[in-house]
Amino acid sequence: MKSNLKRLRFLLILIPLGLFIRFIDLEVSDGFLATNETVDHYKYMLGLVAAVALLLSAVLYFEKKTEK
Repeated sequence: MKSNLKRLRFLLILIPLGLFIRFIDLEVSDGFLATNETVDHYKYMLGLVAAVALLLSAVLYFEKKTEK
């Protein structure tokens, strides 16, 4: 039971994160990305990828730290 919870813990973190990103995407698309400029879209996607990578690295760091 405990091992199943450890495997599902990442899903419990990633699903709300995905919903949050989708909400931000909908809000931003009506704002500065409404002009359909390609450069703006690339900047936005790069920011999202960086934020997700930062959050995942933090989660993995704390996961390793708690296992010891």
